Amino acid sequence: MPSATMPSATMHLAILYNPNADTAAGMGELVQRLPGGSPCRLYPLTEPLHLAEAVARALDEGVDRLVVAGGDGTVNQVVAALAPDFPAVEVAILPLGTGNDFARSLGIEKDIEQAVEAVLGGEAVAVDVVRMTTPERESWLVNVANGGFGGRVASDLSHQDKGRWGPLAYWMSSISALTKVVTYEVELTVDGERHELTASGLAVANGRFVGGGFPVAPTARLDDGLIDVTVVDVLPTFDLMAVGVDFALGRDQQTDRVHTYRGGEIRIHSNPSLPFSVDGEPTQIFDATFEAVRGALHVVHGPNPPAIGSRGERATGWRYDVDWPSAEVASAEATSGDVVPADVGRGTPEGEPAAEAELERAARKAAVRSE
Repeated sequence: MPSATMPSATMHLAILYNPNADTAAGMGELVQRLPGGSPCRLYPLTEPLHLAEAVARALDEGVDRLVVAGGDGTVNQVVAALAPDFPAVEVAILPLGTGNDFARSLGIEKDIEQAVEAVLGGEAVAVDVVRMTTPERESWLVNVANGGFGGRVASDLSHQDKGRWGPLAYWMSSISALTKVVTYEVELTVDGERHELTASGLAVANGRFVGGGFPVAPTARLDDGLIDVTVVDVLPTFDLMAVGVDFALGRDQQTDRVHTYRGGEIRIHSNPSLPFSVDGEPTQIFDATFEAVRGALHVVHGPNPPAIGSRGERATGWRYDVDWPSAEVASAEATSGDVVPADVGRGTPEGEPAAEAELERAARKAAVRSE
């Protein structure tokens, strides 16, 4: 396992978050538990461009750890902002998105108390990222690029569906996608070895999970310098559903229906173009190269991370069912704890969105309590 670092009481944190009510609830818990004397800057993100600017400002200020309060898409944007040089700053994830699958591979749970404990007290290790190159551009992958019927799920989902159904949104949309299976002729090249395939679905995986806990690459590791590929044959709808159940239960030893590959460089050419969900965000790919960049990102993990170190046991499907506290509850609880908060400063001079105001009120209450 790569060398790890432990946070100190004076670690300089920058917290990147989307200012909405759900995020405020989780952030209130985080701020209350910051060690006394540990400087912290808040960066509310209202537009994608703000994220890149916030990361640049945080790096200029010499932060030790970037805390990303969000899901896989937000983590992907942070990684893109750090690329291609990838400075030694640590990245910690407070999983406040819909799927949170990259955090799941790191052993960071969506239970708010456990997640905050990992963010503040977890060790950081070096993990891989994947450089994705198409004829149009270069981009980055941290978790999974899910193609075919799995990629169509991301395209079909609206932000309203995600907010209303959470992780269930992926599964509900998957059932619809399985009834409209498209056949793709795929040329897959793994470290120079070419395979001609007819597929309905294909996943290029750095992490293990997609869709809020589905183990699309059950033995993938984040720190081995390799990319896992899972290919699903063209099958009748019922058989495709059965394959999904087998994977979710760890019964994926069916090489006549599911094929797996592993390598440091993956090349895909597809006809027609594959609809892909890259870290949860939809795109179309007909020709792409995926290259593992070993140990590029220093990321904080939770206890017993399934995708770091030994391949260990095969992953099976699971999901968190958490009743998130309201912003009002988070604010009330800020008066009853006994943790001395950090010195909190705002990362942007613009306005005070409701979530940011709630967060700062919680911090001020905690500060008064500690005097």
